[in-house]
Amino acid sequence: MKKLLALLAAITLLTSGCSWFSRVEPAVDISELTELASPLASRVNWSRDVGEGTDEEGVRLVVSLDGSTVYVANYGGTILALNSQSGSTVWSKDTGIDLAGGPGTGNGLVIAGSTEGDVIALSQSGGTESWRATVSTEVTSVPAAGNGIVAVHTNDGKIVGLDSATGEQRWLFHRAPPVLSLRGSGTPVFEGDALFCGMDGGRLVRLNASTGIPVWETPIAYASGRNELEQIVDIDGNMVLAGNTLFVTSYQGDMAAVNKSDGKVRWRRSFSSHQGLASDGVNLYASDSNGHVFGISREDGSILWKQEVLAGRQLSPVVVVGSHVAVADLEGYLHWLSTADGRIVSRVRPVSSKVSAPLVTNGSSVYVYGEAGELASVSPP
Repeated sequence: MKKLLALLAAITLLTSGCSWFSRVEPAVDISELTELASPLASRVNWSRDVGEGTDEEGVRLVVSLDGSTVYVANYGGTILALNSQSGSTVWSKDTGIDLAGGPGTGNGLVIAGSTEGDVIALSQSGGTESWRATVSTEVTSVPAAGNGIVAVHTNDGKIVGLDSATGEQRWLFHRAPPVLSLRGSGTPVFEGDALFCGMDGGRLVRLNASTGIPVWETPIAYASGRNELEQIVDIDGNMVLAGNTLFVTSYQGDMAAVNKSDGKVRWRRSFSSHQGLASDGVNLYASDSNGHVFGISREDGSILWKQEVLAGRQLSPVVVVGSHVAVADLEGYLHWLSTADGRIVSRVRPVSSKVSAPLVTNGSSVYVYGEAGELASVSPP
């Protein structure tokens, strides 16, 4: 019942005739933070305001990192390129539209999508506009670029392949979404001529990146339960690609290891998360829908450790930096966990608002984007 009430509190009805949930609230009480014993030092390198942030609209605005430049967008329509070491502005572009997804980078472009189905591509080097395109509906995923294509996943179940030079549509893949799903769409991932993407309804697809033709489709989650809310399944979070294996999580479904070549599932285990996974090249790490953080074996999906002290704190996707797992929460705290056993070894508060955007790292710093429009660079302990 508690889980059902939490889901009901998060519902947002859109005009397309389908319903999306803008937020996933944990079905557990929010844990109070306690003082750490002998914490390691973690330092905020810089912090700055970047505008309206996500404006609590349930949009998918993220931080993208390419070389020495950090790219970030705000809901009010501004895309910024910042120096990763100082946070100073390299360039800034007011797009004139309300942004809902991005920015993604690739093919020399910075790409974002809007609440009205606009896709805008800017030059990475100077922020000048390269092209604009229009897709069928709101874009609350991060556009991806590779292989001469910009892939955009829309809220009505379409993946659109746009020419990265002109913005013209090259192909279209469509799977009608279920009546109820989480707000937002899985972000496409390029690997050579392959394009992988999680879909509403819990299916994982591989497309030919040049043509959009499906190579395989594999269900990761199956709808079950006594009512429509309990039957919501979705794949929205970050995937991990390693060798011939793709690791993926689903909301109210499974975590799975899938062969990239043929879509066959190597192993699966019950695991509910819309946040996705991270890896250190040896193991996997993830936070689930209740705010528990896990270390997981890549070989068979077995649980190596489980950290429960952050339960209910509406955690961000995790990121791995050296021997630590970093995860942020609803109050802007950044927690550092040991990859060996899940112990929390350090904590710092680089922003004052909830962090729902994925954390991004260059190996020496983690970039934290709060919903109120604060961006910070933090050094690991």
